[in-house]
This record gives sequence, C-alpha cells and structure tokens, in this order.
Amino acid sequence: MKDAGNEYAWARELCLQSASTCPSALVEELMGAPECPAFGPAHHVLAGAALLTCVSNARGDGDLAAKLDELIARSSNVPGGTCARWGACGAALSCGMALAIELDNAPLKQDGWSDAQMMVAELLHAIARAGAPRCCKRDTRIAVGEATGWFSRALGVRLESLAEEDIVCRVSDQNSVCLGGACPYFG
Repeated sequence: MKDAGNEYAWARELCLQSASTCPSALVEELMGAPECPAFGPAHHVLAGAALLTCVSNARGDGDLAAKLDELIARSSNVPGGTCARWGACGAALSCGMALAIELDNAPLKQDGWSDAQMMVAELLHAIARAGAPRCCKRDTRIAVGEATGWFSRALGVRLESLAEEDIVCRVSDQNSVCLGGACPYFG
C-alpha cells in the first residue's frame, strides 16, 4: 500500500510555499507540475489542496500543513475512476472535503453540514454539464472554479478567480478523447 503523504509530498510542498489567494491559478500550477499525471486520483487531492491553501493565505492561518495532511488522508481514499464507478467526480468530492475541514464538520454537527453537501451537488452538476468523461484536468478546473465562490461566502474570505478564457489546457494532446474546441479550456 502506498503512503499517500509521500505520494503527494510534492503537491503539499508547493501549497506550503504558495502565497496565492486564487485557487484556479494555484490548481493550474499544481496540475502543471512535472509530478502531476495527466489523469487519475492525484486530482482528487489537488482540487481541495488549492482551496485550503488559498483560504489559509487569505486569512493568514498558520495551520495549513495539518489541514493539507487531513485532506490528503481523506482524498487518498477516493480511487481513480470514481466518476464512472461511484457516479461522483473525485475533484468535486475533494472540494467538499476541503470545505468540511474548514468548517470542522462532524457527522453529528449540524452547522456547516449542508453547506458542503450543497456545494458538492452544484459542482457535480457543473461537471456533468461538461458532457464527457475522462478529463480530470477539465473537471478539476470546473470544480475549483465553482467552489471558489462557495468558499468565499461560507468562510468570509476574499478569494480571487481566473476567467475561464484565461485558463488554457496544456495536455490536451495526451487525451485521446479530448473534446477539442468543445472544451472551454482547449487551447
């Protein structure tokens, strides 16, 4: 069994070094790292990690390392192919995990519980509207872009965002089922 902490140490380190308050920009940096595969469960970590990092930077929090460790532990349990096999994108679930961590949610804690559920439902709806499987980068971009407003409102922080047209995919040639011009991030 792989040690998720070691497997995603590169992403954790990039987050801890970041001063960004723009989750979309940070997730682009993470997905562009040479250690990041074109597809797969790494994206289940990166979406929530970008959000946690930017919230921490916006607040000036000092507990980012512990939050990233918790997110990695949780999101590492979401296997590749979850979108098809479980019917829920792992990147959207990662965003839900990150909001749950920020809200200190617990199974019997009423405050905040529905916020994460509602957000994930909206993220899944936006991802499903994209209309095609097998693009972890597209779905991660959608999840993080949609989640940014939720995090800003739920946590009272000001997070920046990128315009969709400012995000350009650099790995479309690695995806044999890329939507090409039908994808908003195709460049």
